[in-house]
Amino acid sequence: MNKQPSKESLKDKVKGIFGLGSPRPPSKQTESKPSEFIITLDILKELHPDCGLSNRIRVANHHAVEAYGRLEDMLTPEQPPEARHAVLLLLRAVIQGQGERLGPLRAFFFKVIRDYQPPNEDLSDRLEVFKALTENGKDITYLEEDIAGFVLLWMDIGLTADFLHVLVNLVKFNSCYLDQNVSVMVQKICLLCNRTTASTDIEMALQVLDAVVCYNCLPSDSLTVFIITLCRTVNVKEFCESCWKLMRKVLGTHLGHSAIYTMCRIMEERAYMEDSPLLRGAVFFVGMALWGAHRLPALKNTPTLVLPSFYKAMWCANEMVSYEIVLSITRLIKKYGKELQVVTWDILLGIIERLLQQIQSIGSAELKSIVFELLTTVEELYEQNGFHGSSDKFFSLVEKCADKRPDASVLTLISYRAQSIQPAKDGWIQNLHRLMEKFFRNESRGVIRIKVLHILSFVLSTNRQLYEEELIEVVVVPQLSGIAEDRDLAVRRQATQLLVDLAESCSTHHFTSLLDIIQRVSERDPTAESPMEDVRTAIRGLLEILQSKLYSLPASHASRVYELLIGHLQLHYKSKYSSAVACSIRLQVFDFLLMMRTDSLHRLGFLSKDGVLRFSPYCHCDMGEPEKRGSEKKPAGSVSPPAACLPYSPAFNVLLQCLKMETDWKVLKLVLDKMPWTLQYKVLLLSSPCSIDQLCSTLCSMVHTVTERLKKTPDGFSRTDVQLAVVPVLTAITSYHNYLEQARQRELVQCLEAGLIYRCAKQCVVALTMCTVEMPDIMIKLLPALIVKLTHISATVAMASPMLEFLSTLVRLPHLYAYFVAEQYVSLTSTLCLSRFNQYIVSLAHHVISMWFIRCRLTFRKDFVQYITKVGGLCVYTCVIIYLYSETFSL
Repeated sequence: MNKQPSKESLKDKVKGIFGLGSPRPPSKQTESKPSEFIITLDILKELHPDCGLSNRIRVANHHAVEAYGRLEDMLTPEQPPEARHAVLLLLRAVIQGQGERLGPLRAFFFKVIRDYQPPNEDLSDRLEVFKALTENGKDITYLEEDIAGFVLLWMDIGLTADFLHVLVNLVKFNSCYLDQNVSVMVQKICLLCNRTTASTDIEMALQVLDAVVCYNCLPSDSLTVFIITLCRTVNVKEFCESCWKLMRKVLGTHLGHSAIYTMCRIMEERAYMEDSPLLRGAVFFVGMALWGAHRLPALKNTPTLVLPSFYKAMWCANEMVSYEIVLSITRLIKKYGKELQVVTWDILLGIIERLLQQIQSIGSAELKSIVFELLTTVEELYEQNGFHGSSDKFFSLVEKCADKRPDASVLTLISYRAQSIQPAKDGWIQNLHRLMEKFFRNESRGVIRIKVLHILSFVLSTNRQLYEEELIEVVVVPQLSGIAEDRDLAVRRQATQLLVDLAESCSTHHFTSLLDIIQRVSERDPTAESPMEDVRTAIRGLLEILQSKLYSLPASHASRVYELLIGHLQLHYKSKYSSAVACSIRLQVFDFLLMMRTDSLHRLGFLSKDGVLRFSPYCHCDMGEPEKRGSEKKPAGSVSPPAACLPYSPAFNVLLQCLKMETDWKVLKLVLDKMPWTLQYKVLLLSSPCSIDQLCSTLCSMVHTVTERLKKTPDGFSRTDVQLAVVPVLTAITSYHNYLEQARQRELVQCLEAGLIYRCAKQCVVALTMCTVEMPDIMIKLLPALIVKLTHISATVAMASPMLEFLSTLVRLPHLYAYFVAEQYVSLTSTLCLSRFNQYIVSLAHHVISMWFIRCRLTFRKDFVQYITKVGGLCVYTCVIIYLYSETFSL
């Protein structure tokens, strides 16, 4: 409300101020101030226009209050700047000096300032007078009716930071007098914010707008320009927080929902599509207001209502706008993702789809990164069962950028796609093929390709009975045919294992296709960069397949696998593979081949690790006899299933290669240790052309040469270790003497004789015992020298039993020693004098002496008895025997 005007005239007030009228009674404020200065006539004369400009300015500077009445003409535009400046300083001094004593005179001074139309250089001085008159806008007593118009006028000519500071106070303390013009004021302030780049001006303009919102009512017709201003200004980092606080205040008023609607309309209108700061600000404010950290619960706008506006804001691809949209919807999903319904997710997925399209054209690394983080957020929600949108649509989006997604994301995608690969889904086999095509053949990341192989393996295992042929023909063979050339070892191993598992149970013609792929893997040439782990997987698989196919039809499958295994071993020795993996492969295959057995019907079987021996009804070591026997046993009209022949000769030949070329002692020892057991099954070796003679020759030569080529031997390894391993095989070969040439038999015996001086002497004596029984024609010529060598062997407990067994066996073969002379009998006697050993050995020795005494010729007995008695230590039994059979016995 305006104060009541005083009855005192304005002229009297002016005279009273300058001391020209009657004095007023002193007030409380004036009592404490210095006494008033009285203007004399001399001072007034010096201020007259005739006294010159410089003199009048000097006097005005010294007598400001007293001088104003005579200086009004100096405020005209034609006066020099220093003159106008001096007068304005005078006015400010008068106003500041008089203070509240001005009273109604304030209106007079205000009129002077309002009506003064100075050049631009006087604006700041004029503003200072106004600030002094209104106490920086806080007090507008006597100015109420004209202040709004003055503010608008000033805003047109001098909207500076200083004036804005005054305007803030005007709004705070006198808002009711500005009501009619607030709308125009807001528009002008907003125009300033949008045009200026001076941070001080922007800061003060925001303070004015804040004051309008807090101390007045923001006009609804100014809402749009107000929001546009804040949306643009919020992009300036230093004003972001203040803009958000101001917008939050507006949103908390009755204009809150209108403000949200206005910002959504801004995002949707094509007129603003090129104004990226404006769109970004609108997205920021809407997101922060509805689901941000300091959201306004009073706002009832749901995400479903505003997200379509976000989508339309992306009509023009702009990195800044898209980045803000990603930030906003990521915040929404992280906070309220589990509460969002299908319709909301449908809009969000549309936005994500548009974002994925934009990152292809925009090419911003920052935008691409944050969009992919958004996808990861949705994936995490999906894994937590909090995603209520269309999973198919979402994973279709992920698949479009799968090549740029992290491994975990693609694995989740593949797991989802795998759910639809089942017979209940239309086109499921084609879906499986597409999955393999995209994420196996055209993918380079091993972990993803292995995941797809796991899915393929699962599908095969669950649908093999009904769809095996179609799956192999449409998916497996086309996708895995080139696996042998794949660069990823882990993928090759996994794919090979899958092929092995599938081939093991496959009985159709597709088995050949599967085996062809496995064969290419097994024949792959290993290098340092590409080791043989996948080859080992292939060979181990072939061994498993052979054990399975041996007892099922068609038998030709087992024959093919058998050939592959033999061919692979031959490749090892041809290419001289010597790596640890290669040696382990040979160890497994040789162990398997040496487990082959056959029965009297020539049926093949394998000894399992559990010691169970089962023979195949379909696979034989030859074809003639089994077919003949089969035809004899089958009733007329019956047809036998086709059998397969797995001759042992290829395996035997590769065993010979091992004996001749193997450099790994562990492999070689396995072959030597298990070969005696295999040699027990003569049908296995004799039903096909296996050269026992060559085997014997190779073994005999090994004793002297094998240590030179061995590279992987244990500590303390020596030639004797080879002899200990070879002699049992030579012993088993003696039963094949009919298949050995006489020269080879002689070589065998000589090899055993050579071992009598080594640690293998015991085994050699046992082998020689076998030779005396199996090869008498050779032994009869070599026995005399052998007997002499036996006498040179140190008499030990370990050697006693085999030597006594040898002599005990020999004594029962008189045709071998029929031509012995006396010296040889003496050698035998010295060999048998073992009185210092245990009772069993001594008793056995005396028994053998008695047998030899009985069997020797009469002419030799006299000398024999003398030698025996000289040695002494004979038991009663031996003495009685000698007494009964000797005519020359004497005590």
